[in-house]
Amino acid sequence: MTKCIFILQYKDAYQAILDGVKSGAKEKRLAAQFIPKFFKHFPELADSAINAQLDLCEDEDLSIRRQAIKELPQFATGENLPRVADILTQLLQTDDSAEFNLVNNALICIFKIDAKGTLGGLFTQIIQGEDIVRERAIKFLSTKLKIVPEEVMTKEVEEYIFVESKKYFARGLQVYIRQLRLALQGKTGEALKTEENKIKVVALKITNNINVLIKDLFHNPPSYKSTVTLSWKPVQKVEVGQKRMAEENTSSPPKKQSPAQKRDTRQIYNPPSGKYSSNLGNFSYEQRGGFRGGRGRGWGGRGNRSRGRLY
Repeated sequence: MTKCIFILQYKDAYQAILDGVKSGAKEKRLAAQFIPKFFKHFPELADSAINAQLDLCEDEDLSIRRQAIKELPQFATGENLPRVADILTQLLQTDDSAEFNLVNNALICIFKIDAKGTLGGLFTQIIQGEDIVRERAIKFLSTKLKIVPEEVMTKEVEEYIFVESKKYFARGLQVYIRQLRLALQGKTGEALKTEENKIKVVALKITNNINVLIKDLFHNPPSYKSTVTLSWKPVQKVEVGQKRMAEENTSSPPKKQSPAQKRDTRQIYNPPSGKYSSNLGNFSYEQRGGFRGGRGRGWGGRGNRSRGRLY
């Protein structure tokens, strides 16, 4: 009852604080502190409060931005936490070193509150975000997870990271394969012998191999029976007559060879000479199944950044 009276009595006052983000510098500094402080008492204004704080995170005044970012973890409660993680991940693109450190500290803070929820926000931006955000989010995971306490980095969290990493890797790989195929579409003979296209041909073969291996990793446990084609070897077509002769030869028992004959006929592996195979002009590939699956100061305009995915 007392809480209800408090909410009814001070709701208008809290709304006035939210409106303060549109006022002068002094009002904004106060809003940056009081919006998160009383956030939990006004759940019906949660969305407005988060958006108001995000406005302050984008303010022209450096001190206001830093204060607003520092207080963001206070909004990371319940279902709001993945959204806050999503917002903080986008803020990793800042060019200001002090802001960047504040964002890192805030992410670590909410990671200790709810590791899976924080990872959800991070992986959302890794999969869907801009290049600089994706790069810095991956770097955050690769460096900061090492210092997370063992009681936070549970087996369940590790499994979640593994599963989500495979999805990011798979989706990113599919995009790259499509781009390579589009670039090589319709090119034959001499057109494939240019330096740029040679690189694309080899890259496509390598990514197709990786794609095959990733598909196998999605099985639990993996079958470990995937077949890949060496990227420097051209795909060779077997004629029907040759295939029939090979089948007939395999039907008869093999002749025994002397040790000397075995030494003479043994094929010694030779790596491809030069940077690329000389037979790249015969390039072809198989169609493989896919998965379904700041500011003006250097991090894009405000309109280019989302307000956090609603979870």
